[in-house]
Amino acid sequence: MKLIAIGDIHGRDIWKHIGIAEERFDKFVFIGDYFDSKDKISPQQQIENFNEIVAFKNAFPDKVILLIGNHDFHYLKEIKETYTGYQYFHRNDIQDVLQKANNEKQIQVCYVHDNYLFSHAGFSKTWCAANQLDTNSLKAEFEQQANALFYNAPSCFKFTRGENQSSSGDDITQSPIWIRPESLRLDKIDYYIQVVGHTMQYNLKIENDIILIDTLGTSKEYLVIDDNGISIKKV
Repeated sequence: MKLIAIGDIHGRDIWKHIGIAEERFDKFVFIGDYFDSKDKISPQQQIENFNEIVAFKNAFPDKVILLIGNHDFHYLKEIKETYTGYQYFHRNDIQDVLQKANNEKQIQVCYVHDNYLFSHAGFSKTWCAANQLDTNSLKAEFEQQANALFYNAPSCFKFTRGENQSSSGDDITQSPIWIRPESLRLDKIDYYIQVVGHTMQYNLKIENDIILIDTLGTSKEYLVIDDNGISIKKV
């Protein structure tokens, strides 16, 4: 079994060098944030890149996992709030392709593999309790519960300030597309090693219970989990 997980996309097509050109895999996990480029990639290029990612998913439906990030979430029709980087003049074009993928359940909020829990930013005990997710359930059941909540009540995943009143999401009240690593460390749910993006790192970081993989824009590292354990590779 070989699983590859890569960080925030933001319009970059670097994933092709991993998923198509270099690696064989049993699972390939995108951690989200397909839109809102930080590298001056045009909106049309971002859309074309996302369409290619969806085509990759369609070619390997049981192997490719597409998770949603905050920079995708604010383009969904049901969500009436926007975050930094929102592309107002191209919102309709982005919404069309993203909404189609979401309606067809090609995008999800989390994925569980063994004791690894993949999401864009991470699950806190506080947020799970507030949204009645049973963190003591079987791992497959937790994944099912969390994804059903995303499909049926997406507003639960909106930006939710807590005691810190952090404008960047550094609160334990924040959803799995928003919480920052500092708050996740304080209040992470039990039983899992959480693999997350969302907060840029200069190098991929493996901690005891959290692995931070938002490095495609910096070191270009990605995560591999296989029968030999965990390893870090670089494009």
